[in-house]
Amino acid sequence: MYSVQKLLNSLRFITMVTTILIVFAGHGYAQKETADSAKAIPQIDIFDVLRKITKKPAKLVDTPQAGKRNTSILPVIGYSPSNGAVLGLTIGATKYFADPKTTKLTTALLNLSVTSKDQVIFSLRYDFYTPKNKWYISGDNRLLFFTQPTYGLGIYGLHSQPYSFSWNGISGTTKGDLSQPLKYNYLRLYETFLRKINDKHWYAGMGVMIDYNAKIQDESLKLDSPVHLTSHYVYSTTYGFKTNSYNTNGLSAQVMHDSRDNPVNPYSGYYLNVSYRVNPKFLGSSQGSSMLYYEYRTYVNVNKAIPQNLLAFWLWGTNVISGHVPYLELPSITWDTYNRSGRGYIQGRFRGPNMFYAESEFRFRLTRNGLLGGVTFLNCTTASNPLPYANQNLFDTIAPGGGIGLRIKMNKADRTNITADYGIGHGFSGIYLNIREAF
Repeated sequence: MYSVQKLLNSLRFITMVTTILIVFAGHGYAQKETADSAKAIPQIDIFDVLRKITKKPAKLVDTPQAGKRNTSILPVIGYSPSNGAVLGLTIGATKYFADPKTTKLTTALLNLSVTSKDQVIFSLRYDFYTPKNKWYISGDNRLLFFTQPTYGLGIYGLHSQPYSFSWNGISGTTKGDLSQPLKYNYLRLYETFLRKINDKHWYAGMGVMIDYNAKIQDESLKLDSPVHLTSHYVYSTTYGFKTNSYNTNGLSAQVMHDSRDNPVNPYSGYYLNVSYRVNPKFLGSSQGSSMLYYEYRTYVNVNKAIPQNLLAFWLWGTNVISGHVPYLELPSITWDTYNRSGRGYIQGRFRGPNMFYAESEFRFRLTRNGLLGGVTFLNCTTASNPLPYANQNLFDTIAPGGGIGLRIKMNKADRTNITADYGIGHGFSGIYLNIREAF
């Protein structure tokens, strides 16, 4: 387990390395790169390496063309902190549905996998742009047969903080391992339809959002002597939810700005999304509620001669505005659309009705042919706990994390990378393998 001092020292080291790399990228070899910029350095990806091994000619970088699909298939045999050993298949696809000069790149990511923690995962996530970007349609659809611990609400377990609970006159304090194993089935269906409202990358529209959790088994809960309460049970009974199933169905009004040059691996532009979601009981929600979601991403080059060298920033937050949302459907790290937030912690480590997350990443090229790249990253998370015994607000405590990563170019035509990151947080570290950048 990492002590607080070890964590701080690790984050200071990551910050120092990032600073040195930025200076080096911006000045150390800018002059050489500018001098060589007139030379066409052939860009390659992992398939070009395989072609070379098999003595086949390298494939030139394709000029983006309408109607041409690029597909990346990655057999998944590995390990992740949230899933244990993983066996599965991830398929990424990209396509321009009209002239690339007037239409953004459409992307889709399909994942099918089973894990050593008795999890079965099906997911389909996509971002679809119609010709001339008149419509933007996105989906985040998942079916999970899942096992995963939760760790209470708010930010606990840092700096020797205990997690306290109280219910019906029974109270106690937990120290050390705060994990509370849960087993459940989860269905998520999010479909968003946005219409372009001007020529400056602005969109507006609505979404349909369904969250359904069933067959919930709170595996560490004991209500007979000796009593052992869990945060899921205390929260659910306090706010009148069933403890074995619940759902939140709603509609959202959304405004979005997207000027990124490439949604898979941006070199420039920014992304903004603000969404107000209403979950009325007449649509099938267990209780009525409303939520506000906001997200911002931006990308700043540090060397004009090398667009791959950049600083990326990611901010997002979610607030429950009215009513109450079921425990497993509260905002939580690594439950964002592509499960990328919170590197340095296990999925679901922090959860709360109000949550704010911030991350910065320095991305840099390692080889001039574009095959290899690297990243360093820092992030922080804060969340609230509204229960009377806790009453923890946003920014009362902040959980830091950080790490380093390697990038391998999988498809040079659409910039798809295989990503391998090592992240550390307080009391945890892990390796994260994926397709596409974190944000």
